[in-house]
Order: sequence, then C-alpha cells, then structure tokens
Amino acid sequence: MKSHLLLLYVVLALLSACSTSSRQIVGEKRTPISPEQVTIYREKPANYEQIAFIQASSKNSLAFGDQAMQNVIIDRLKQEAANLGANGVLLQQTEEEITGSIGSGSGISGRNVGIGIGLSFPITNQLTRAVAIYITPLTDSASAQPALTPNELNKP
Repeated sequence: MKSHLLLLYVVLALLSACSTSSRQIVGEKRTPISPEQVTIYREKPANYEQIAFIQASSKNSLAFGDQAMQNVIIDRLKQEAANLGANGVLLQQTEEEITGSIGSGSGISGRNVGIGIGLSFPITNQLTRAVAIYITPLTDSASAQPALTPNELNKP
C-alpha cells in the first residue's frame, strides 16, 4: 500500500513539472466556453471584470522561432481563459526563459599539453503573463449618448 502511495506522489510531481500554464483565481469563475470565443487584448477594454491571473509557456511545444512560440502561448492562454469562462485575455508581460542547454566538447592532449573546446546552446522558451477577463456588455443607459439639439450645437 505504501509503495502505491509513493508511486502516486511521484507521478503527480512529474505531471505538475510538465505544466505549461497556470492560474490564480481573483474573481468569479463562469461557465466554460470555447477557446475560439476568447479575444486577446493588448490594452484594457472599456468594461471588464478580472477572473484570474494566468500564464502560459511555449515549453514542451517543439515550436521554433519567436512567432511560432507566441502562437503556442496564445492558444494555451485562450484555452486556460475559456476553461474559466473568460471571454478575453489581457496580455501583461512576455519574457524569455532558459530551460536548459545543449552542449558538446572535445579535447586532445599530448605529452604535457592539453587543448579543449566546447560549445553550448541555450534552450529557450517564452513565458507570457496575462489576466483572464470577462468583458461586460455596456448597458443601454451607459452606452447611449445624449442627443444634442441643433441649438446646443451652435452654443459657444
């Protein structure tokens, strides 16, 4: 029984290490929606409620190049937001993270002399932090602008 429990802990630890997105709930979760219904925002929209702080990484995606990594991140952010019922994602910050490196080296030696050379290339991923938001529709009274009469238009 103890070995089964230990195995369960090991499996859970490995699965959590593979996570490519995370969230911290700060508002009211809503009914999940389709990721296609989630809109990405670079600037704050007019009316919205915060649901959660979320982040996603291009880790484990096999995407190469900045644009390909960003596309993976956007898909992951939309999925995370949709699961929370958010219809928008407000982007906050994108950074590059080094998650490892690939290296190789070689050397030769003679009588009393040795020479070596090595190369190492970083394995980088992008990480984007954002806010999952719910865009609230403007009410008719809030969105309606009062009409100006012709007399009011001519006043200085």
